[in-house]
Order: sequence, then structure tokens, then C-alpha cells
Amino acid sequence: MQAPLGVLTDLRNFLNGLSGSPSTTKSRTEVDSSEVVKTATNLLKNFPAAREAVLFYFCQVIDDSIKLHLSQSQIQNDNPAAKKRLVEKETAVALIHEALSSLIKWNPKGWAPIISTWSLRLLGQMSSYHSPHLQHGHANRGLNDTLQVWLDCRATRMLIDLTTQSLEDLNQSETGACINALLETSVEHSPHFDWVVAHIGGCFPHTVVTRILACGLQDFILYGTESGNISPKLNSVVGILAHLSFSHATNIQKAVLDLFLTSCTDMSEQHTAVVPYLLQLSSLSQDLLDIIVEQGVKAINQDTIPCFTQQAAIWTSKYFSGREALINLMVQQVVRCRQGGLAIINVLLQYGARHQPTFPREVASEFLEMLLNEAAQLVQASGRVMPSDVPFLQSLQPHVSNLCQMLLTHDTWQQGSVLRLLTLMALLQGPAVSIHVVTLLLQKKDPVKIVLLIRCYLKSVQGLHSQVVDTSVHEALTFQGRNLENTLLNVLQLVKFEQLGEPGAEVRCKFQSALNANLDFFPGLFFQDGQIPHLAVRLLNSIRLPEVIHPRLIAKLSYSSVPHFFTVLSMRGEGNKKEAQKILATLSSYPNGQALILRLLMQGVFSEEWKSLFGAETQPQKNPKPTSSSASLLMQNRNFCSSVTLPQRHSSVFHAGIIGNGIRNRHLANTNLEGSNDCNVEEVRSHINLLLDTLSQCCSFNPGGMTQLSLLLVEIVSPDVMFNGLIWPDEEFTKVTVERDLHIRRFVQDNVVVWDLLNLLAHNRPALCYCSVILRAILATLLSHWANCQERQAKDSREALDMTCKLIELMATGQLLPPPLSYLSEIIGHISPHEVHVLLKDVWAFMRDNIPTPALFGANERPSPSLWRDLSDYKMDPRYTERLRLIMLANIASLTAPQYLRGRTCGVCGDFNQEVAGEFKTPQRCAVSEGELMAASFKLSSSKGCSAPNMDDKISRRLKKETETCQPIDQQYHTHLPEYDTNAPTKCTRFEKLTHEGVSTNGQCESVELSAVCQPGCKPFMMISKPFTFKCQGDLQDFVSSITVPSSCIAA
Repeated sequence: MQAPLGVLTDLRNFLNGLSGSPSTTKSRTEVDSSEVVKTATNLLKNFPAAREAVLFYFCQVIDDSIKLHLSQSQIQNDNPAAKKRLVEKETAVALIHEALSSLIKWNPKGWAPIISTWSLRLLGQMSSYHSPHLQHGHANRGLNDTLQVWLDCRATRMLIDLTTQSLEDLNQSETGACINALLETSVEHSPHFDWVVAHIGGCFPHTVVTRILACGLQDFILYGTESGNISPKLNSVVGILAHLSFSHATNIQKAVLDLFLTSCTDMSEQHTAVVPYLLQLSSLSQDLLDIIVEQGVKAINQDTIPCFTQQAAIWTSKYFSGREALINLMVQQVVRCRQGGLAIINVLLQYGARHQPTFPREVASEFLEMLLNEAAQLVQASGRVMPSDVPFLQSLQPHVSNLCQMLLTHDTWQQGSVLRLLTLMALLQGPAVSIHVVTLLLQKKDPVKIVLLIRCYLKSVQGLHSQVVDTSVHEALTFQGRNLENTLLNVLQLVKFEQLGEPGAEVRCKFQSALNANLDFFPGLFFQDGQIPHLAVRLLNSIRLPEVIHPRLIAKLSYSSVPHFFTVLSMRGEGNKKEAQKILATLSSYPNGQALILRLLMQGVFSEEWKSLFGAETQPQKNPKPTSSSASLLMQNRNFCSSVTLPQRHSSVFHAGIIGNGIRNRHLANTNLEGSNDCNVEEVRSHINLLLDTLSQCCSFNPGGMTQLSLLLVEIVSPDVMFNGLIWPDEEFTKVTVERDLHIRRFVQDNVVVWDLLNLLAHNRPALCYCSVILRAILATLLSHWANCQERQAKDSREALDMTCKLIELMATGQLLPPPLSYLSEIIGHISPHEVHVLLKDVWAFMRDNIPTPALFGANERPSPSLWRDLSDYKMDPRYTERLRLIMLANIASLTAPQYLRGRTCGVCGDFNQEVAGEFKTPQRCAVSEGELMAASFKLSSSKGCSAPNMDDKISRRLKKETETCQPIDQQYHTHLPEYDTNAPTKCTRFEKLTHEGVSTNGQCESVELSAVCQPGCKPFMMISKPFTFKCQGDLQDFVSSITVPSSCIAA
């Protein structure tokens, strides 16, 4: 401590130096630079009352030095006097720096807070005062440039050094005054003071950040207790930390996390105010917001949740106007957060799950709901919204795959929340998110769940549907290693939902158009394993294909779908068969598809791979049967006589022996057929019916489809192209074509489906005309057979008889033969083979003289797509009918009505419906007792314009008496059908028992009587009402009911 006399001397010298003493000859500048600074330093140390004056003097020196430095640097003045004055001022500043620095080293606790506070306030004043001059000519000068300019100045650099020295020499707990000064100066002189904060914080990041947060918390506690007030230092704290976050974010993150964790140690005011304080900071700075939210999420765990739960009551009552205000503030902060979005979602989904305790679950679910609502308002705001406008959603963009995985959870609340989040991301960031989500979901199992998710998702992002769905379907069909079967099944369900539609829902789903855009991938799907081919076919059938498809694609689909059709036929189940049939019909609707489909179908029907499905005879193995006896025919005959006469003629008489292995087994072919086929009779019939139905559908799109089918059949059946025209030559010409005719007959015998194909063509007139070569070949072989047949009756040669009947019925159906030749099949079973040969010769003659050309067929008056040939104009020449008449007369006793006429006749001939009662009926269907009375009822009276004889009075009275109370025969009598073979039904009629099942009660009933049922392709001739007795089981009682059923069936 200096003596009082010395202090007085220093004070006098200091005052004289400031005012300039007249007794001295030294200039003021010389005094300033040498003696006054030393004297001022002594007074500052020994005379506290002079502290303000000394520091004020130092301020003047520093201000003069700054002015000279800035003037010199801006004007680039080369004046020696100015340079000299600047050097003198900088020398004084150096002396001040040395003096104040020595004081800090001498007593850090006493002088460091004083000098640092003075330095910071002086820096703030100088920065604000000289800022206009500093920015002159540099309007956009940044913080780094500003910092560099100020550090070039000796005076400001000295002040910065004094501040950093003070912070270095003090303990962390003793830096409060320095930090408070920094904050207060920043509040007063921001933003001109920012360069000071940036420099000091860069030198002591941990100390500055920790102390700034602590000081800000103290002021927040002081002012935050009064509603509506904000700490005046809070903006300064935010500004300083924001500057430091660019280069010292790690220090800030650590300090914030420590602050969060420290707040959970107890319930003191210092700790309960941490979360509201940090929320307040985050609302003032985007940089601090990112750091605080990220570290706050890390601080949430099972250990800290109870503490935060207890503090929440204090937060809402002391710092916020209520619970909703607190959550709203937190939601708004999270929405603005630019990083850590995935961690936030994970925490909210984790603690909002159903298995969590009540409190965290309710808070997490409410917070997530409000968060999604807030993000939705921003995304759906008017005007163009950029991804940067919603930083939270933008931060989730790199984590789309993680969010998609979350979407597959079994928790419906989590699932719905993630779905909404992905929807908002797609609306904000474009279709990339939607494509990723939809593609991932299409690969997953559980179609019901996946389809609903995709539908809900696409409904929300319907503005992006076209591109999203097309691209997603494309990726799902081509991506390797994924479950393609699940993809097809999910897409199929989505297409069904689209077709059902939703009233009032503005959803523009595009899966059908997306499939149309990716049709090129479907041909390859037909050759995949498992259910993929069937699902691909179902998909194609469920969508509406484009009106125009490239021929190349049609060909690829045809070559894929036809083999699939035959493959499906060999499987069980009708669903896949109908789907395979439908796609073939759809492809045939295209001009360039029908011809290819028909050709591929016909080739497949007769191919070695598939022909067994249609009852084709497979070639039996040729294993020669060993002869039971090695004796020759000559040696066997010598057992009866000593010698055998062999006259010189073309034949000899043998009395015993067996030629070869004996008579060939006529049923051998059928046995081989049954043994070689995997399909039973019912399955073969089902396959043929489906084939015929498929061909009919494929030909229905083009009037010439059946013609094309007939030409294809001729091409496959006939071995050459010679003599394949429509003309029927003379019968002698068959000797030229005998080899070909035999080949055609064997082909037809081996492939029974040929008859069905010909029958289909016959019903679609005049397509059968183009198959004349097949009909000629079969008829020629039959003529040869019947001419050489040794049987007594034609019915004994069963195979030839069946083929003859089929041929005649086929030609009659195709209207190639007029009556009565068209009914030959009804009588040939009752006549001899020779007579059959004669009648077939007449048929050949008629066909030769009346060439079956399509020109003979015209428009049909009936509602039928096929044409019609008017045969009523044909006046039959006796050459064709005379022998038929003679044969009929010769066999009249053995002829009866054909089976297919059952129920089709009427009048005096009866109805031939196998009824044993009520056979005699009047025109009004009244039953009478005798045929004489029935004939009398049909007799015309003379009043009708006829000169008929009068009816016998006795018969007239009897008829009147029996018809007075007329009731329809079907109601008057309970009729019984006679015994008949139901396993061999007529052509169009089969007989089955009727069944009845209870609706409200359990039980089933079955009729005692059989009822007529029409075969496919047939229709009822007449509907009659008949009583049926039902025997019931279960809760139902036996009953009798009158039901309307067909009397019989005829061809449609």
C-alpha cells in the first residue's frame, strides 16, 4: 500500500497530465504516453476513489486510438503526422494493457471481474459507436470479416485480451460477474457486439456455454415467475449460443444434456425451471431448437420420466397458462426441428403403445396427435409449400425405410400414426416417399390388412396417384428376391376394391391403369411356380385391358395363356379353369388375337401332351402275344382228314383251326383308352364342355371365327391339301382317297373330341360346310363297312352304328340334310346293314347333287347368331327317298318313336312322355277315358268351313260329359313314370331327384319322384306343374308340393 503523500502526489500529477500544467514544457501527448498512464495505474491500485476517473481516462485513450486506426485504414493516409499520432496512441494502449494485466495477475479475484466488466462494456460502446464507420463501403460485411477488422486494431485487441485473461485466471464458479457483463453488454449493444461474443466463446467454449446457460437460467427464474415477463438477458443468451453453435455445437449439446439430467436430481426451483427455460430458449433460436430437442429426447428414459411427471405440475402452474399451453409450445418447437425427427417418433411410439402405463401413454399419444395435426396444417396451407417450410418432416426423409418398417406393426394406434406421418411426407416431399411405401407394402402378406393400408394411404395422397402407383407396380413386378405371389394377391385385392367403388369417396385409384402399363411383364408370370400363374390370370381378367394392344404383346400373352389353359384343365377346381377360359376369350376380342388363340388351342387339343384330357386314345404298346400253339392251320385240318384239297382257285375250304390269335377283341381299344388316361369319363366330358365353351367365346367376337375354326380342324385332321373342297364327287371317287379317308377315320376314332368340335360347328351354321372333307371321309368308310358287314342287324355292329348315327345327326344339325334324310339315325338301328348301306348311298347322292356351300344359308328369323338354310323348298326326288319309303314299309312293325321325341309330340299320337295315366287328352289337356273320345275332340266341325261328317251322338254325349268339369291333367292326376335307365338319359334330358333345404329350421328333403333336367345346350320343351312327394330328415316334416318342371328338353 502506497503512503498517503505518494497517493496525493500521484493524484496531482494525474490531474495535471489531464489538463496540461503551465509550469511544464512537455506536451500532453508526451505526458499521456509516459507518465500519466503510470500515475493512473498507481491511483487505480492504491486509491479506489479515483477508479472511475482512471478508467474513464483509459477509455479516452482507447477511443482515440480506435479512431486513428479506423481513419488510417479507411483513408490510407500517408501523412507522417497522423502515423506518428497513431504510434503514440498505440504505445499508450500498450502501457494500459501492461498495467491492467499486472493488476489481474496480482489479484485475480479482486481485479478480474472489474477489469473484464469494464473491458466488455467498453467494447460494446466502441462497437456500437464505430459500427457505421466500420460498415462504410462494406454493407454486407460478415461476422468473420468484422472480427478480423476489430482484431487488427491494437486497442480492441487489448480489451479482448484483458477479458480472456480474466476468465483464465478465475475459477469456473467465479466467472459469474464476467459472464453477466458479457450478457448485459450483448443485450445493450447487439448485434454490433456479436464479434466479441464469438471470439471469447471460441476461446473458452465450455466455460462460456455452461456459465451463459446458468446465468440465463437465474434470470429466467427471476423474471419467469411473473406471467408475461421475459428475462432481458434471454435474447443475449440465445444470440451468444447461436454464434457458438456453428463451431462448438458439441459443447452446447453436452451442456444442455447435463442441464436436463441435473434437473431430475430434486424438486428445487433451480431444477424445476430447467425445462421451461430451455423451451423458452428453443423458441428464440432455430439452432438452439435443434440441439435442445435432440438432447431432450435423449434425456427421456424410464429413470427420468417419474421426475418429469412430478415437475409437469409446477411447469403448468408457474411458467405456463396450463397443460395445453405447454404441449402446444412443445409441438410447435418439434415441428420446427430440423434434426432428430426419427428419435422423436420412436420415443412417442414407444411410450404411446398400448402396453405402456397410463400416464406416459396418454401424454405420448396426445402429443403425437397434436404434432401430426400441426404438421398437417403446415403442409396443407394455402400456396406452395416447400419441404423447408416443415423442417421436422424434412428431417425424416433419410429415414423413410425405418418409418415403413414401423408401419407393419400390429399396434393399430402406432400403425395409424405412422401412416399419417408418411402421408404428410409424401404430400410435402413428392412421390418418392409414396413409391417406397407402396412398393414395400405390396411385398407383405395379409392382403386384407395391406390393402386397407394402401387404400388409406393413396386416398390421402391422391394427387400423386398416377406416377406413384405405376412406378410401384413396375418395381413390385420386377424386383428380385421379393414375394411376388403376395404382390399379385395384394394388387388383385386392390383392383377388386377399385371396381366396387366407394360412394362419396373421391379416390382416384389407378391400379388398373398401372397394370395396363406393365402388361409386358405378365407373359413371364405364366411360367412361374406356385400360385403366381393363376394370380396373374385373375389379375388380367379383373382389369379392363386397353382397347389397342401391340400385336407383339398379344402374341406373347397368347403363347403364355394357352399352355396355362391346358395346365389348369389337368388340375382340380373350377375357379382357375373359368379364369383361364376368360383370359383366352378376352385376348380373342383383339383382331390379331383370335386367329392365334384358335390355332394354339386346336394344336394343343391334339398334341401328345394334352390330348388325353379330352379322351384321346393313346397308342398302346405293341407287345406281340405269344401263340398258344405252334401247329399250323394245315396241320390242324389234317387231324380231321388225311389230306386237304387245295383246288386251283382263289379260296379253299378248311374245317377247323384258328387263324393267328383268333378274333380281335373289339373292346381292346376302349380298354387301352381307359387304362392309359388319367381322367375319368366325367372329367373328360367336363374338359370337352369347357373347351367348346372357350372356343365359342373366342369365336363370338368375329363373325368369321367359326369358319376359321373349321378350316383349322380340317388342316389338322386331313393329311393333305388335295380334294379338300366343298364338292362331293361321285361315290366311285372314294377309291382314290381311300388311304386319306381311313386316316381321317382313325384320327376321329382316336380323338373323340372331334365329334364335339364338329357338333359345335354344326350349331354355328354354315361353318360345317367347310368340313366337308371330314364328313366325306367318314361317310366313305361307313359305306365300305356296311357294304361288307356280315351282321344280321345293324345294331349288332355297335361301333359303326354309333358313328353312322353321329354323322347323320351332325349333318342334320348343320342343315346339310333335309327331312326325311335328317332322321335316318332314328331307324338305322332297326334295319339290316345292307339297308343302311343303301340309305347312306342316297345320302351321298343328295350331297353330291346339292353341294353344301355357305351361300345356301341366309339370315335366321329366330333369335340366333347362326345362319339358317330353308329346306322347305326342297322337293325330294324319289331317287333319295324311294328306297327309304320301301325300307320303312318293310320294317314298320319294329319301328318306334325316337328317344329325343319324349314329351315333344302332341295330339292323337300322344305326348310320348312316359306317363301311364292321362295319356288321352283333348286340345284343352282335359283327360278322357278312351282314345276314341280324344280323336273326336280333335275333329273339326262343319262350321269351320269344312264338310266334315257329323259326330256320333253317343260319342258326343260321352265327350261332353267327361269334359264338363275339365281340369288340366297335370293337376287332376298324380302321375308315375315307368321304370327307365336314368344312367342313359336322352340327348337333352336327364332325370334327378329334387331337394329342399330348410331356411329357418335344420333339415333336408328329397323327392320320391324323378324330375326332368335339361342338359347344357338344351331348353325345356314345355313347363308343366306336377305334384312331388318329399321325404324329409331333421326338423322338417314330409310334404307334397306341386312344382313346375320341364316336361322334356330339346336342343336350344
